[in-house]
Amino acid sequence: MSDTRIAATLTYSGTATPPSSAQVPVDGSGLVVALAIPEGVSLVRAALKVRAPADDVMLNLAPASTLATSDGQTTLDPAKAITWLSLDWGVRRPLSSVELKLVTTNPVQTAKKGRLSVAEGGSWYPPTPSDTVATNAVEVLPGILAGRLLVEFVEANAAPPPVGTPKTLSATQLQSITLRAPARPPDLTAFVGDGAGTLFFHHSVPMLPRQELVMEDALSDALQRAWPAKLQSGSVAVSLRSSGLGMFDRVQLVLDTLDVIEHWSAGTRTQTLAVGTDGMATAQVSVPKDRPLSEVRFQVRHQLHNERLPLAPRPPGQPALSHHCGSGIAAAQSFSSKGAVGPLAAMDLHLRPLTRKVEGVLTLHADVHGRPDETPLPTGPLAFQLQEDGTAPWSAGWVSFTLEKPLPLGSGTWWAVLSTTTGDVLWSLTDFLDEASTTTPGPTLHRTGALSPWLPHETTLPGTEVNPQSLWACSRPRLRPIASEPPPRPRLQLRWGTKTLDVTPDEDGIVALDAQALATLTPPGGTGSPPPLEVLVRSASAGDVTLSELHVVIPRRETYALFPRS
Repeated sequence: MSDTRIAATLTYSGTATPPSSAQVPVDGSGLVVALAIPEGVSLVRAALKVRAPADDVMLNLAPASTLATSDGQTTLDPAKAITWLSLDWGVRRPLSSVELKLVTTNPVQTAKKGRLSVAEGGSWYPPTPSDTVATNAVEVLPGILAGRLLVEFVEANAAPPPVGTPKTLSATQLQSITLRAPARPPDLTAFVGDGAGTLFFHHSVPMLPRQELVMEDALSDALQRAWPAKLQSGSVAVSLRSSGLGMFDRVQLVLDTLDVIEHWSAGTRTQTLAVGTDGMATAQVSVPKDRPLSEVRFQVRHQLHNERLPLAPRPPGQPALSHHCGSGIAAAQSFSSKGAVGPLAAMDLHLRPLTRKVEGVLTLHADVHGRPDETPLPTGPLAFQLQEDGTAPWSAGWVSFTLEKPLPLGSGTWWAVLSTTTGDVLWSLTDFLDEASTTTPGPTLHRTGALSPWLPHETTLPGTEVNPQSLWACSRPRLRPIASEPPPRPRLQLRWGTKTLDVTPDEDGIVALDAQALATLTPPGGTGSPPPLEVLVRSASAGDVTLSELHVVIPRRETYALFPRS
């Protein structure tokens, strides 16, 4: 079968560079998990896990923030002195450190410090425990949550002004500002679908250090709504977005899916099998060899010939003992009926050709004193012809003789006589006996010419331990039933590798097996090509058996290490 594994890829469409190769960025541009779904796959459950890095992984917020200064700058100009500046990064984040680098060509610059205020969209307020930081040094901040930062420059030795008095600010040339925050995302939203997509998940607060977020039920529901209809192939995208730049150090996807097979290996939804008399036919389904089946369902209908097999021997392809027919030698087999039996519609003989071409006839005779009557019954001779290809020896097989009109038998004994006009053939001998049958085989005879007497077997047969008196010429009389009742239903089995399972359809011909019923049909595993799942149809009567409504379900669980990629 074709590969039904879903392909999952992780793509970042933004421009941010992660602090190291151990992180992957997420921001407003989207971190996208793209799924390529093959035909015949349905989704049961999905779980997407993302993890924030520890707080030793940090980002500089300044480059992506909106800058404002006391003289209206939007881009910092070290040549111009300012008394204050503000940074707005638009989303609430914890602040880890700030570094204010002054222009070093001006010696006065060393006697400055910055007075900090923070805001979350409203009024400014001083952070704690201290609202001032030194310049030209990395000043650690206690994880202050803020969306904006205001820095006012004052003289280093200036005391805080009394309450209610204005601040005295000092014009300062600033070379650069570095504002660091943990790289964990400040929030997270998730969408399914193309373009803007459909929102199915929102985490509104900054993620904690090493925190894992698992999207499961909501993701499963969203993906199932977007999944390709009618088990068709297609693609689905899951987009992760954050209102500010953040990092993940792990992105993992788990998918529980079902492979749903609705075609036989022949490529059709319906398969009709021609089954021979007392024969077997097989339909196949291509399945993987290493995963258990959770459901098998199909419907079986049959159109069988209205016949009964009172004898159903199953000889090998090259039996050890046989009648030799040919070169003037003919063979006869008698049958006795107990009570009323239906008329004879056809007869199968197990024959093995000794020459490439064999032609001959089968005639039916009444019994006269334990021998075939010289005059055949009014069915006429039933001709046969065998033409073999390849090289000898050839195998034996069933040869069918169908009467133009069913022959009433009643009770008593009758004979089948086989002779050839061209070539030689072996009529297989068997010791098979069904004591419960209404028709039983009797003596088997042979003769060497049309006017020669009929003779029994020798009393001993060298090279075999079989009692020669129990052997008879292997045949299958096919009788029409007396009562107008339907032929028996075919017997069904499932076979997978070396394991078989008997199955029984309901009154509507439906076979429905769940995981518990299929427990003994374990995956064959191994190497090489996977063996197919087979439906074995065995029938006593010949005819056509139609299999349809196939539905085979195979669970799969896949874990995708999207990042870091394994």
